[in-house]
Amino acid sequence: MTELLDSAGAFAGDSLGLIAETGRAVAVFDEALARARALEIPYPADAIDSVVIAGMGGSAIAGDLLVGAFWDRLRKPVQVVRGYSLPGWADTRTLVIGSTFSGTTEETLTCTMDAVDRTCPAIGVSTGGKMTAFYRPQGVPVVEPPASPMPRAAGVQMLACLLVVCERMGVLPALDDDLADGRECLQTAVAAYGPEVAVADNAAKQVAGNLQGTLPLIWGAQMTAPIAYRWKCQINENANLPAFDAAFPEHNHNEIVGMEGFPDLGVRPHAVILRDPRQHRQIERRFGAAADLLAPYLSGVTQVTAEGRTDLARLLDLVLLGDYASMYLAVLRHVDPGPIELIGRLKDRLANTGYGRSPDPQASM
Repeated sequence: MTELLDSAGAFAGDSLGLIAETGRAVAVFDEALARARALEIPYPADAIDSVVIAGMGGSAIAGDLLVGAFWDRLRKPVQVVRGYSLPGWADTRTLVIGSTFSGTTEETLTCTMDAVDRTCPAIGVSTGGKMTAFYRPQGVPVVEPPASPMPRAAGVQMLACLLVVCERMGVLPALDDDLADGRECLQTAVAAYGPEVAVADNAAKQVAGNLQGTLPLIWGAQMTAPIAYRWKCQINENANLPAFDAAFPEHNHNEIVGMEGFPDLGVRPHAVILRDPRQHRQIERRFGAAADLLAPYLSGVTQVTAEGRTDLARLLDLVLLGDYASMYLAVLRHVDPGPIELIGRLKDRLANTGYGRSPDPQASM
């Protein structure tokens, strides 16, 4: 069925133009870097001992990717928080970055309020909403990343903003070389995985074909663990398909046993292994051993290896590969990758039933 991806009009069903938007990766990367560098930050770097990145969904994954790519180069502790409150240790020497592309994410805004109440230094990464309208006038600097049709399509610019903010605040070392290599990798990835490239030469289209009709399992480790989660979420939202991610070696201590139950459920999953040349040699062995042992429970295994000179470049390579693959999978499933109807319906339900209560208790049972 992958020949559909090379046919005329194959992407006409992409109502929001997410595939074309992904092709703008270099432009939005450059613009985001410029905006983050121009932001006036009133806090000195030496006033910060730790960092909390508060966010949800596509706005939070940028924080995970930052930590994954720079784990062994972080100069200060960084924790990504998905929820309504900051950890108890967050204090006046904790930088809180409220990462909400829309500026309306209630969990992130609640964390930002918590930061203001605790007098934590705070910075917003947002295109508008309450983050800019309410918190900016309260003294919270807000860097505005370039626009995008959907937050999940804004991963590159959100990550770029976070990288520069963390570099300026002394959380990361000087990033000139990393950013230059990352930019080059984005150019290469768009050229290699874009819709104009035929299936025979396009790894993203090939991955989508392998996943068609299966339950995707995305396996990562160390730097590729947050990328695996990114793949999982992109498949969920773009292709409207269940998908699961796992981080090695933790997977080998529990989830591996559960794989035996897939035949009982009538499900044949397909595993995608995200490799990186810098992964620990034992991770490499575990990937191979798990793939062999679990072959009877899988419809197949796809292995991809990140390309690029620096960690950031290799991370961006796999991120774009997954973004494109998830949208090509949507096309193969005859699904519009743009709408996220169920999320909208959930937000409407929350907005219309009052704070924490339902007018009809039976409705939630």
